[in-house]
Amino acid sequence: MARCYSSVFNRFSGQIGRVIYYQVGDNLYMRTSPGQVKDCRSELQLYYRERMRGTVTFYGVVRQTLLALVWQAVGRRKKRSAYNLFVQANIRAFNGTALLYDLVRFSSGGLGLPHDLQACREGDKVRLTWRNEDMLSDERLADELWCVVMTEDKNFRIIGPGETEAIRGDELVEIELTSEERGKVHFYCFFGSAGRDDFSENLHFVL
Repeated sequence: MARCYSSVFNRFSGQIGRVIYYQVGDNLYMRTSPGQVKDCRSELQLYYRERMRGTVTFYGVVRQTLLALVWQAVGRRKKRSAYNLFVQANIRAFNGTALLYDLVRFSSGGLGLPHDLQACREGDKVRLTWRNEDMLSDERLADELWCVVMTEDKNFRIIGPGETEAIRGDELVEIELTSEERGKVHFYCFFGSAGRDDFSENLHFVL
């Protein structure tokens, strides 16, 4: 911004080219107008916009389910919003055109997963087995098993503790699939404390 002292300019206001003249009290000032703002739409920018859009849409679905408890608990522990944590954890799963199922995170937290957690499909049932450490506390042995089944059309079903009826101490459980899940499915499982205040990362299987 510049200040004009010429008596000729003091009798003028308006715009000449990119220079704008305007009066404030007895003084006349001049400034340049902003250049044209372009909407940047490079391929890379469009790619990241699409990734963000997919992740935010995914969060909008998850936050209306039982899984909202998971991200709320993570948010309280880390003193950050559940939204930001979910986006940070899942944005890599969206590559702009397809969903990378192995990078989807339905859960996060400070709990560990048991040793040798394995999933084996037998018809319409999934058999989960694992091993616990010998000195595991009673509190950890009471951790509840959570599962999520996602089909190729990206629909998913949450199998909460009330349905799995399994805890970490069991070391074995069978989960029954529905008729819509008879084809290839992406199976996620994780553990959560009985108080629902901490969770483990999820493990992903293709069955």
